[in-house]
Amino acid sequence: MPSFPGGNGALFQYLANNIKYPVDAQKKVIEGRVVVTFIVEKDGDISDIRVIRPVYPSLDKESIRVIGTMPNWNPGKSKGESLRVRYNIPIAFRLK
Repeated sequence: MPSFPGGNGALFQYLANNIKYPVDAQKKVIEGRVVVTFIVEKDGDISDIRVIRPVYPSLDKESIRVIGTMPNWNPGKSKGESLRVRYNIPIAFRLK
């Protein structure tokens, strides 16, 4: 399986530091968990980003934006060969 540089802890820290809660969703007090799918390419690049479990349009759009700005991942490998791998990730939006 592919991995984010620094592991899952670094991935969740990256998301926490880079997600900007959309103002319209804040005003309407909309929370939820958007599930995003994407492909980690052979070179670690991210492509084909899609929402597979939407919550609210601006939350879905922000999820796609933040996934698209991630640094390259460590690609998945099989028998030493890099592979294209589809990866799903939930992104939680919670108001404090």
